Amino acid sequence: MPVPVIYPKVSLEETSGRISRWLVADGATVTTGQVLFEIENDKAAVEVEAPADGILSGPAAEGEMVEVGSEVARILLPGEVAAPVAAPAPRPAAVAQPVVAVAAGPVMVPVRRAPNPTPLARRIARESGLALDGLRGTGPHGRVQKKDVLARLNALAAHPETPPAAEGTLNAVWLRRGEGLPVVLLHGYSADLNNWRGLFAGARVDWPVLALDLPAHGGSPRDLPADLDALAEQVEATLAQLGVTAFVLGGHSFGAAAAARIAARRRADVRGLFLFAPAGLGPQINQPFTEGILRASRAASLRPWLEYLVHDPRVISDAFVKAVVAARADEGLTQAMAAFAARFFPDGTQSFAIGADLAALRIPARVAFGRQDRILPFDSTRGLPGNIGLHALNDCGHMPHLEQPELALRLLAELVRSAG
Repeated sequence: MPVPVIYPKVSLEETSGRISRWLVADGATVTTGQVLFEIENDKAAVEVEAPADGILSGPAAEGEMVEVGSEVARILLPGEVAAPVAAPAPRPAAVAQPVVAVAAGPVMVPVRRAPNPTPLARRIARESGLALDGLRGTGPHGRVQKKDVLARLNALAAHPETPPAAEGTLNAVWLRRGEGLPVVLLHGYSADLNNWRGLFAGARVDWPVLALDLPAHGGSPRDLPADLDALAEQVEATLAQLGVTAFVLGGHSFGAAAAARIAARRRADVRGLFLFAPAGLGPQINQPFTEGILRASRAASLRPWLEYLVHDPRVISDAFVKAVVAARADEGLTQAMAAFAARFFPDGTQSFAIGADLAALRIPARVAFGRQDRILPFDSTRGLPGNIGLHALNDCGHMPHLEQPELALRLLAELVRSAG
């Protein structure tokens, strides 16, 4: 039978609270211990983890007041069908004597990990790409608190650990700090490096992750590279300036094509390659999408184009749409991306190819491609050379890393281990 997900008691006096945000979507596959949602109040921030493996079903609305011990979602086990979840008990208008609610199922207690930061401190550090190793906290028993993380971030802002970007190099952000072989990620056309954050939301990743903005995208220079090789040179120069030597390289869509070219050039020490829905496997591309995604500027007109990227439109959250609306407000950026499309997708055609690049590789390389991709045709994978592993994903569109993040992250982690 389904396993209930219970709203936990996070303080002695608390009898109700709110879910500040869900980190996984309704219908997503989850694993035991994976963070499902966050609770924040004036005194604490808590991450609530999955009590079982299965499918998340019927999550309660973010921001809605619920009682401690209430069921806020269910985990469906293999073969089970979703059933209606009773609405969480509303907070009473008049507060009676506090009663400690007893959970009908397991209450998820946050797991503390060295250096034992508070949940809020851990979330701020995670979203800022800050490693907490070696940071001494000011809380009881040296526990790292929010103010310790903010102080460290302010210190880094005043005295950066990396040199300022040289002219022509690309905008880069460490999404994770860690140990071992770093993973470098390149996003696709019309996106930016924040496109990768959903892949790591709530995930436990030990290795460093660096995301770059492509030229004419995000915070990178808006000058257009002449071709794919010129773009590759910009990525290589950026990594050299940051001191990134050996690494695993990943990319999505156009960023995947750029990653393949970088690996084939062998001017950077690429130890492994993972491509999500790579462009450059054939000439076809959805021209109405490449034009419409830039022409639309309001939520009502952008959402249909963004939903075209995925098999299940629920993957496109309101926050996702708002972020794209904000980007479209920058007319200079939109014009730069339009020029980028005209250069690399003239007349609705991919003007570059990566088949020869992939065939020449002597490193572990994998491709994940959704069978329901409506931007690039899945049939283009028929031309993949034999040295490239293909993961053909069912019920998946053009965004495998966001539509099936658990699987995508597991496959990427396997490649990192093999490349290390």
